[in-house]
Amino acid sequence: MHEVFDLGTPGPSGNENDTYVSNDIVYKVNNLLNSGSIVKLLEKISWHNILFYDTFYALYGFTGFDGRTIMPILQQRLVKNATLATPIEIDTYMAAIGFSKLSEGRYANADFEVWDLVPRNVLKDRSGDIFIVDAEIRLR
Repeated sequence: MHEVFDLGTPGPSGNENDTYVSNDIVYKVNNLLNSGSIVKLLEKISWHNILFYDTFYALYGFTGFDGRTIMPILQQRLVKNATLATPIEIDTYMAAIGFSKLSEGRYANADFEVWDLVPRNVLKDRSGDIFIVDAEIRLR
């Protein structure tokens, strides 16, 4: 854990991830609070990669505190020069890829339910392309 700062410059952190940025990569050190287990996290990541392949995750490694915790380190491509997408832009994007809106930030299709799609988790580049960088996902 003492070498985690070697990953890059600390970035925004949330309930589940501490982030570090280096060149074109964002490293996310996941504390498993939202997922509860490595297996559930990796399952969610595989679904993310199916649905939102342009922001795919790769498993980089593990860190933690010796004998107490283990935390997966995920890597994801940095979306450069991005701004936060608006709720309307998120709704439009999700509809375009076949999801129906269930409530604010929550969408579903026949196979998946996706939520927590709020501006802090959805970015827009200079071309107007939308990128889902963090989402909660479950099978329906």
